[in-house]
Amino acid sequence: MLSRTKCRVWAYDFSVVDFGEQLEPTNRDRAAFLQAGIAGKTNTSMSPPFYSISDLMDMNGHEYIDILKMDIEFSEFEAMEGLHDDFPFTMGELPIGQLMIEIHFFNGMTSSGYLDWWERLESRGLRPTWTEPNLLAVTLNLGNKDPLLAEYTMVNVHDSKNVVFGGRLL
Repeated sequence: MLSRTKCRVWAYDFSVVDFGEQLEPTNRDRAAFLQAGIAGKTNTSMSPPFYSISDLMDMNGHEYIDILKMDIEFSEFEAMEGLHDDFPFTMGELPIGQLMIEIHFFNGMTSSGYLDWWERLESRGLRPTWTEPNLLAVTLNLGNKDPLLAEYTMVNVHDSKNVVFGGRLL
């Protein structure tokens, strides 16, 4: 994405110390990395620390994220709940244009709990535009070989900044 656009990327991962070799040296000045985890609430006493999405936005001076991509191994529900709490309806639209997220149906997630979570995303304007089942759990015989992983792309239809829905042109 960096080599095809003029975008900037901020990346966070608690399990590695920096970008991999896929980051071309010519794009390094537009890519920032912090060894940290993503959570519903910030906890800097952990090593590495964990931050809420809202706190990371504040740390970077961001009021809006064009594309938020998350594969945070079981923490996606908590992280999105934190974002929902940090940007309640009374503050206006959710400051996310597009969400790319891998869903992990482990750790006791029930269909009722998932439906409630999904409907909160929809209430904020996020609509699924693409999905891909991830069959890793089936292949590795995890969770009784049930298909417990799925990748989704969602677009915020309430996003006034989105050019598709009449927002700004950059």
